[in-house]
Amino acid sequence: MSYRSKYTGRYFGIGSMLSKPWLHRPCRDAALKIMEAAQPVSPVGDPMEDRHPGLYKNSFWVVPINVNVPFRGKPRIRSGARVMNTAPHAWRVEKGDGRVPRYAPFEKAIDVVKAGFSA
Repeated sequence: MSYRSKYTGRYFGIGSMLSKPWLHRPCRDAALKIMEAAQPVSPVGDPMEDRHPGLYKNSFWVVPINVNVPFRGKPRIRSGARVMNTAPHAWRVEKGDGRVPRYAPFEKAIDVVKAGFSA
């Protein structure tokens, strides 16, 4: 005779765990993986034509954040991390426009990190 295990999650316990300060480190580690995957696929301009070659590639930052995630109508503070690029032309590099082609390094980096979890 086999028994089926039963698990009943306690949302209060899980929520209090997600708001602890020690959870910033795993969030930061995940953000660093995304940043490390985005830097190699970032475009670097030709030094003969570009006044700031490599500015986009060197402008990645990981910032710890506290996010307000409402649950059942009540605000809940959760730990997290944000990968961002502070280059003035970051939006153009990610999305593209008429003058700059779409490189999408963040999108490619997220795909690479997600592929590491499958199979």
